[in-house]
Amino acid sequence: MEILKQREWTDAELYKQGFRRYERKKTVVLARELPAAEAPKRIKTTWDTLVAHAGYMICYDVSDGKKHSSIDSYNHWPVEPGIFLKTYRKWEYTTPWTPNPAEQHLLESGCKPYFKVAGVWAKKLRRPHWIISRESVEPVLVPPGAWIAIGIEGEPFSMSAAQFTARYERSATTTRSRTVSASQ
Repeated sequence: MEILKQREWTDAELYKQGFRRYERKKTVVLARELPAAEAPKRIKTTWDTLVAHAGYMICYDVSDGKKHSSIDSYNHWPVEPGIFLKTYRKWEYTTPWTPNPAEQHLLESGCKPYFKVAGVWAKKLRRPHWIISRESVEPVLVPPGAWIAIGIEGEPFSMSAAQFTARYERSATTTRSRTVSASQ
């Protein structure tokens, strides 16, 4: 079985393989830079182990609003610093936002509020598929029902159906001429 890896893609190639364009819903994501003292940080997901190095941004999802005992017990994922700079922006304080108890806990733990501005190409899997993300230790088999997304530099990543539907919505337009590139 083929392993999906980071590479240059055209929109037409992605569309032909069943991917569709999705935009990120504007929601608060709390994030902090991983200090050298905590690196490398291994993050275990349901089907993958991700590794973050010093300087990576660690993003936290606290949409359930429940305060946890430690920041590592929240759903979290690493984002390479260059990709974070291209795809996230500081939360605009003109947009109303009152931190829930979990968000307040993360703010007190050194996180800052951001939101993701970049959309993705994505598809829901009908069969298992092998991928290797930028942060994966080795190729991982993503199960049926999960989503595979392709980021702005052609990097694949995966998430559960619940995570995907909470974060993304179908784009109103789909362009087929753009290249999604590892060299952008």
